[in-house]
Amino acid sequence: MASFSEDEVIIYSHHAPPHPSASATRMVSLADHLRSKGAKVTFLTSKAGPSSYNGYSIIRCRGRIGLVANLTKRTRSPILISSPPATPSAEVAIAARALGYHVVVDVRDPYVSEALKNGEIKPGIRSYIKLLLEKSLFRSAHSISYVSEPLRDNIHESFGLINRPEAIAANGVDTAIFYRDMEHRNAIRSGLKITDEALFVYAGILGGKSLDKAFSAIAPALRSGCRLLMIAVLDDFSRPVLESLQAQAEALGISDRIDWRFNLTLHDVAKHLNACDIGLNPLPFNRSYCLPVKTFEYLACGVYPLNVVGKDSALRTRFGDKVKMEFFEDWGSFSARTLELIKELPELRAGAESRANAASLFDRNDANTVLATALLPRHSS
Repeated sequence: MASFSEDEVIIYSHHAPPHPSASATRMVSLADHLRSKGAKVTFLTSKAGPSSYNGYSIIRCRGRIGLVANLTKRTRSPILISSPPATPSAEVAIAARALGYHVVVDVRDPYVSEALKNGEIKPGIRSYIKLLLEKSLFRSAHSISYVSEPLRDNIHESFGLINRPEAIAANGVDTAIFYRDMEHRNAIRSGLKITDEALFVYAGILGGKSLDKAFSAIAPALRSGCRLLMIAVLDDFSRPVLESLQAQAEALGISDRIDWRFNLTLHDVAKHLNACDIGLNPLPFNRSYCLPVKTFEYLACGVYPLNVVGKDSALRTRFGDKVKMEFFEDWGSFSARTLELIKELPELRAGAESRANAASLFDRNDANTVLATALLPRHSS
């Protein structure tokens, strides 16, 4: 391997800050950790946006040609490549490896391989090419990190064992941002004109989740007087999903029980979570590897997570009996439980502080340390 400089680390992420996505959140947290170790961090992306964020330079290139051209001009250094989407990530990884960069791939979800397996995209020449690119993403890496053990196993099932060093960099919470704060709770609830009623919350992207089923399941609780706060990441891709959900809410007669907030900063997300009682975490049953960052953020702000997941979910493995939360494998049980929890609000709220304390067991910097060790091998000791 060619020599490279560890004075700078490049982070390639399709969704770079300030995009309010879980991916960008994960990358900013890593950047802060690397900067604390003395590394200069530069973001690289092909998505439009500002050229800086929180003291970080963000190089925004035009398409794959622009990304590769930028890499050819730089001093070779460690580069962290976040995936998905796997196709552009693979193109950057191939180029970076060929140019002499130290390539670390951080995988949060599979993409083409899973979509083909689940019938979400049709087989064909284009899908086959994308599948080859996804496979090359792993072959181009010097090392690979995964967000959970089930995700690693999923990738192995799709592509076989990968002859690269592998590690688990599980999601966690940035407790400097997400923490229990009664002042924020009271201020946000006052702004929402909420008194003592239960406030449910969903925070995150609108696509790729089972929010349509969640809306139907939570409707009885909302009709009984509860409210739902939707803290949504909104972009061109998710706008049709938003319109569909709002039409569904209208048909269910719950539109006036839902408050929408879009593209909040992390600090504002934390303030709003503090106002809430019960968190919705609806995950596709066939994606057991999912370990959503929102779960940790809910807990840190004292929110009680209700997880609708498959029986082999990574959430069950990750949390076990350490933290009080609930898991459901069907929407009927979930719906019935929301009505029961309304009657248990005093007890639920009394446990908010213990949930916030338990969230500290899942420090985001544990994952950052794993990634920093892979990116800065000569400094790992």
